[in-house]
Amino acid sequence: MKRTSSNARALASLLVVFCLLAAPMTAFAKKGDKNFKRGMQYETAQQWEKAAQEFTLAIASDPSNVEYRLHYQRAVFNASQMYMQQGRALAEQRDYLGAYNAFRQAYGYDPVNQLALSEMERMLRLQREKTGEAGAGDGGSGGAKATSSDSSAQQQGAGGTPAQPSTTNAQPDLNLPPQQLRVIKYTGDLKLFIRSLAEQLGLNVIFDNTTFRTPRTTEVNFTDVTTAQALDLLFLQEGLFFQKVNRHTILVADQNRRTAFQQLSIRTFYLANMKPDDAMKIAQSVLPPNQGRPQPLVLKDDATNSVTVRDTPENLRLIGEVLRSMDKDRAEVVMDVGIYEVSRTDLLQLGNQIGVGDSSGFFSLGGTSGLNIIGGSRQVAQTLTNVPTALGAALVIPSTALTAFQRRDHTKLLASTQIHAFNGEESSARIGQRVPVQTAQTYPFSTVPSTTGTGPGTSTGTTVPGVFSGGFPVIQYEPTGLTLKFQPQVFPNLDVQVKMDIESKDIQNAGSLTPTFTERTITGTARIQNNRTMMLASVAQNQESNGRRGLPLLGLIPVLGRLFTSPTHNDNQIDIVIAVTPRVLRAPAVTPSDEIERPSGTTTSPTNASLEAMMVEVYREDQLAAARRIPKNVTVQLADADAAPPTYVPAPKALVNTGEAAQAQPATGAPQEATAQAIPTALTISPQPANALAEAIAKLTGEEPPLMTVLVDKKSVDAPPTPSKATPSSNVVAMPLPKLMLAKAPAVEKSEAAPSNSSRAEKPSFGEKLKTRLFGKLAAQPETAQVPAEARLMPEQQEMRVGDKQRIALVLASKASLGSTILRFRFDSTKIAVRSVSQSDWPGGSESAPTVMQSIDPAGVVTIAISPQAAAPLKPGANVLLYLEIEAIAPGDSVISFDPFNAHVTAADGRAVNLQTADSSMTVKK
Repeated sequence: MKRTSSNARALASLLVVFCLLAAPMTAFAKKGDKNFKRGMQYETAQQWEKAAQEFTLAIASDPSNVEYRLHYQRAVFNASQMYMQQGRALAEQRDYLGAYNAFRQAYGYDPVNQLALSEMERMLRLQREKTGEAGAGDGGSGGAKATSSDSSAQQQGAGGTPAQPSTTNAQPDLNLPPQQLRVIKYTGDLKLFIRSLAEQLGLNVIFDNTTFRTPRTTEVNFTDVTTAQALDLLFLQEGLFFQKVNRHTILVADQNRRTAFQQLSIRTFYLANMKPDDAMKIAQSVLPPNQGRPQPLVLKDDATNSVTVRDTPENLRLIGEVLRSMDKDRAEVVMDVGIYEVSRTDLLQLGNQIGVGDSSGFFSLGGTSGLNIIGGSRQVAQTLTNVPTALGAALVIPSTALTAFQRRDHTKLLASTQIHAFNGEESSARIGQRVPVQTAQTYPFSTVPSTTGTGPGTSTGTTVPGVFSGGFPVIQYEPTGLTLKFQPQVFPNLDVQVKMDIESKDIQNAGSLTPTFTERTITGTARIQNNRTMMLASVAQNQESNGRRGLPLLGLIPVLGRLFTSPTHNDNQIDIVIAVTPRVLRAPAVTPSDEIERPSGTTTSPTNASLEAMMVEVYREDQLAAARRIPKNVTVQLADADAAPPTYVPAPKALVNTGEAAQAQPATGAPQEATAQAIPTALTISPQPANALAEAIAKLTGEEPPLMTVLVDKKSVDAPPTPSKATPSSNVVAMPLPKLMLAKAPAVEKSEAAPSNSSRAEKPSFGEKLKTRLFGKLAAQPETAQVPAEARLMPEQQEMRVGDKQRIALVLASKASLGSTILRFRFDSTKIAVRSVSQSDWPGGSESAPTVMQSIDPAGVVTIAISPQAAAPLKPGANVLLYLEIEAIAPGDSVISFDPFNAHVTAADGRAVNLQTADSSMTVKK
């Protein structure tokens, strides 16, 4: 029994020692290795989002690890492409808000993915079109957009990518005054008619003397036109044109006089993607020279990548619009090539082979080879002596070889390569190594001494051809591995047409100077959809061979035939699949403004200016000038705050005014020591207004302002000051204090130290006079009451298990109709995860449902923006706005709480809302 207990103690001691020694081993573990292994599991399962998160944690633990960064870059790229696919799927279902969020997450994972940024802008435009709102930058014709398209397009980044908002080029939306449509019928003098219409528009008109030297008559009949449109039609009918002199003056002349009065302008166009040579060709081809239309002057500058054009303002505007439509981002594609190869080899040789095979494949049971005479007579005699012995041995005991060999090979080749390529340019990549291969063998020529000479012993070196002294191999390094060449072309619908050349070259027997290579080459052109995998080639090869080598007839005997023959069974299987997946990173964004028609004039005359467009431009300039005259620093006078003023205590008579008050006895007859208390001491200041503020207030109210009481915090006063220590009144500065600041001060009990003045109290107070004089009726208006509201998160159940999902309802209750609402929630991302946000069933249907925009941050933040329809605000009462779908991922207690600093709720009538929130808590179990 004692022995058993001692063994148990020894075993327990060893276990404790082992645990103590094993605990520090965790310190030697690689930093971030746990997260990296978990990320590799997610990568194998192609859960790229989770893999990117784990690799991020691994990099945070060990930033210098190259392997972590390699897998992190691959994970974030594939996660971005995964969200791009989700966004396109949602866009096809016309869920533009969901697609916008998917593209936003794609751009968050990979900021290089400019296509996601462009798709975000497109989703916003489609959502505005879906809801009936006018999208900015969509292009159009006529009105304000026709004239401001040249400047408004400057706000858009090159290639359709939305740029940062500009404060210099931004133009406000024009609210044009309503134009009256008229019916104009006129027959008479042309000059008088033009002047009459111009005066109605507030324009001065200058007529060309050559054009209007002789009176001209006209006849018009216009219906449903404005005055400016009537002038444009009249100029077109009479073959006239106008030239703007200033904002309110135009010059009218005949088309033949255009060269004399047409003003030319110079403008520089800075290109983002195009080459200046291509832009020059476009500018010269858009407006070709004809009779009456001169060739535009175009200069290029390669240093700034710009072109400068000299032409009419209308032609410059047209050239600028064409260049912007064509100066798009160059498309960029990442070609993902995957080569999958599986090969199996099964070789079996089992048997016995009698005899020796020669190079010709024949077997011999004995014998000798022929005799050679090169060795001389001595060697011939020795050979003849040994011949009988060899013949006897060969005939009696033939040679035999036992063959027992089996070989099984299973090979997997997975080559996944990603290569970046620009649109229209060839990109190549080679991954592999160079293997030495013997291609030839060289024998140098030797120099043989010769005794040819005139004297004895004379030797001269002569070269004798055909005599070698020993050769050496010629080595050439042959490239092996994977070679990729791509030349893509991206279309507007994001299809990719790629011209490819894929070559895979492997070596079979490495280490030999004469190895065997296996080569697979694919050359061709294919058109593939973006983010779709296309199989380029598939090869399935099965080779089976059976053979035997040995003595005839005897090898055919069952079982015993194995002693005289060696059968061979060889089975080879090869499966090869080559697939390619294009992933577009950037593509030219084609907007509706790029597809509109633009007038370019006739074949003999350039584009004419529009008088209606000029009037809109003048109106816009007037609006901007009026906006600049508005003062930027606006002073807003607020009402008095209902803040409680500081309390004060009247000063004793012993401290009032100089030494005279100090000599007076208190009226109560109390001893002088009773006034010495640890209270703030009040000092009365001279009643003379000594500054400009007091005088100004006295002029406004017509009343002398009261005195200001200054509080001195005196913690302990041993005795009242004596007259000799009193401060003279001449050293005190007077500062009047309006009574409105002390309107709600507590009443002071009447005493001899603070006598009451009933006659003064009957008159309006000084604060009321000043408030009435300064604010008028504004001061008497009551404050706007806030609207009470409550936001609450209501889960279906308080307890969850890991892996369970449930919905949490967001309930918003109020006593008034609510307008726009912005809420932000925070949750513990280590315990729960918010998977999606879905909108609840709205009573009025989808047409009256509010617009909900969401943003889910995996770190633990959810932002919700709710914008109700203008005709359907959030009704009073309790409304279930949306549902949060959560999933439990780890055990523990978790709380989904509101962020009060990022909550903004307004009432439908614009009043402020006093929002109260109620958080939601839950427990996650295993």
